[in-house]
Amino acid sequence: MTVTASPIAATPPGAPTGLTATAGTGQVSLSWQAPSNTGGENITSYRVYRGTSSGSETLLTGGGCSGLSAVLSCTDTGLTAGQTYYYKVSAVNGVGEGPQSNEASATPTGTGCPSSQLLGNPGFETGSASPWSASSGVVNNSSSEPPHSGSWDAWLDGYGSSHTDTLSQAVTLPTGCTNYNFNFWLHIDTAETSTTSAYDTLKVQVLNSSGTVLSTLATYSNLNHNTGYTQHSFSLAPYAGQKVTLKFTGAEDYTMQTSFVLDDTAVNVS
Repeated sequence: MTVTASPIAATPPGAPTGLTATAGTGQVSLSWQAPSNTGGENITSYRVYRGTSSGSETLLTGGGCSGLSAVLSCTDTGLTAGQTYYYKVSAVNGVGEGPQSNEASATPTGTGCPSSQLLGNPGFETGSASPWSASSGVVNNSSSEPPHSGSWDAWLDGYGSSHTDTLSQAVTLPTGCTNYNFNFWLHIDTAETSTTSAYDTLKVQVLNSSGTVLSTLATYSNLNHNTGYTQHSFSLAPYAGQKVTLKFTGAEDYTMQTSFVLDDTAVNVS
């Protein structure tokens, strides 16, 4: 009598083991071990599941942890800093997909943006311009144009004749921040009487390292005169990663003064 052994049917593989998740800057690196039971067939691929709460994982269909071959690690990128992510992994062979691994979690870190104020001598309280570049006499402590705070401010124009004053400072904007806010307080007084014509102006501009104007953020004039200081804010986000110069240019015509008085400047990034 002849006895013929029936072949053992292949099955889906067992679960991968030892899944670990390591947080990085905006990413999570995963690694795992192959299942001890391959189901009688070679492992052909792994599938990674991700969720933002324990047990909520769904299959990743994009990014560095999707479409994997028979590898034992991957890096999930483009993640939100401070958000905890939960992962599981399954193995696939020629028969099908096996059960999921243990759960692992990690919380990506931020991009390293330093929360800081980038301008030097922002309120002019050193009594001199540096590190600003300024026309002669712009930084002053005259009681005729009192500061917003402290003892000093930057007083552009106010001559009542054809005159131009400038005030500027270069600043390097880091990458990876969410907020890039340029703020300053401005007071304008004038002897001009027109309610329709801008005879005297203050331009606020962003220049590149070659001195080319990248943007005029605002233009103020005698028409914007006020009795106190007003704070103005602009986003410098388009210039992240660049060294730019922030420049104020005050220009008066031939008669009737207009004073543009600046104080408490800041470039805050976070």
